[in-house]
Amino acid sequence: MIWLLDLDNTLVGRDDAFALWAADAVARAGGSGDDLAAIVAADGGGFARKTDVARVIADRLGWEADLPAVVERFRAGILAHVRAYPGVPALLDGLRAEGDRVVVVTNGTSAQQRGKIARCALAPHVDAVVVSEEEGAAKPDPRLLEVALGRVGADGADRRDVWMVGDALHADVAAGRAAGVRTGWVSHGRDAGDGPAPDVVGRTVHDVVAAVRALAAPAGPAPARP
Repeated sequence: MIWLLDLDNTLVGRDDAFALWAADAVARAGGSGDDLAAIVAADGGGFARKTDVARVIADRLGWEADLPAVVERFRAGILAHVRAYPGVPALLDGLRAEGDRVVVVTNGTSAQQRGKIARCALAPHVDAVVVSEEEGAAKPDPRLLEVALGRVGADGADRRDVWMVGDALHADVAAGRAAGVRTGWVSHGRDAGDGPAPDVVGRTVHDVVAAVRALAAPAGPAPARP
């Protein structure tokens, strides 16, 4: 089996890291809970335009409106606070020990995404890392998944044995469906709403992997006839 795993909010707590940094920045600036809520909302789970987030931060905290500098400040803050979710390295090691191949497939800049991987020491636990900025394509574009499969020599793999797992329906699940692979959604307890339907849903990446394993497990022996 081949696992194409999203990074942010799937393997590592990117939103948790942003919220921790923002809380510290607000406190240092003498801001309020409303300021913190506005900054976190503006971030949009990492999918908002970075300069738009920076503008809200600068306005709320009274910083100079040098938006590229503000972007660099909050990116550095995320790197300082980001952590892998509990048990993730062991999960990845377990998949590879069973002969599976594991690729991190992430949208973002090379410096930021590889910085998170280095900070969380994940590189030794996966077979490859594919970053959108380096490849000129970003999820939901299925080309990024094709690059990932090629990176581990699996271009011709049976797509039923390939799983794209991530927390973003509009990016991860949509990319997996466009690439013709199976999909798992890390829901964090959210409702899918009108997003593309994944094959498997779990609150955490551990739950998704367990659900996939359950699907792949051979059926037990038929009960004895009386």
